[in-house]
Amino acid sequence: MPAQTVPALGYIWPVHGTVVDPFRPPDDPYGPGNRGLEFVTQPGSAFWAAADGVVSFAGPVGGRLHVTVSHPDGLRVSYSGVASLGVRRGERVQQRQQLGTTGDRLHVGVRRGETYLDPAQVFGSRRSPGGQSSLGRAHLIPTSPSVYRLQLRWLHSGVGNAVL
Repeated sequence: MPAQTVPALGYIWPVHGTVVDPFRPPDDPYGPGNRGLEFVTQPGSAFWAAADGVVSFAGPVGGRLHVTVSHPDGLRVSYSGVASLGVRRGERVQQRQQLGTTGDRLHVGVRRGETYLDPAQVFGSRRSPGGQSSLGRAHLIPTSPSVYRLQLRWLHSGVGNAVL
């Protein structure tokens, strides 16, 4: 994969949440992978424009709501798994402007033309909607099968009667 250049527009992280599935580019255009970042979010949480732009799409696809914002530097940021829309197609948006609310997850992808970029590299250091530094980089949660098996062993070990 060619080296990515970070845009000069000054993108910010568009949601408060934990990254549970990082960017994993596919080997070919139709291959498996994750073409963005998957965040766990509090249902009803706001998500906002990562930079100034124009809403190029806002509506349902396959029974789920999506928003795409096209930016002056040629990047498009897409938000999927949206619970409610606060913008419509053709609307100009400013960085930090609320675009809608999330469900329990929000997928954020970034494209230049047909090339998917790693949103973590585009968004840079972690920022809050007010522009203050937040917690540094996105926090990744391990999801390897060994961690999953360890959790299952604990749940079924008979230790205590914890309610999860």
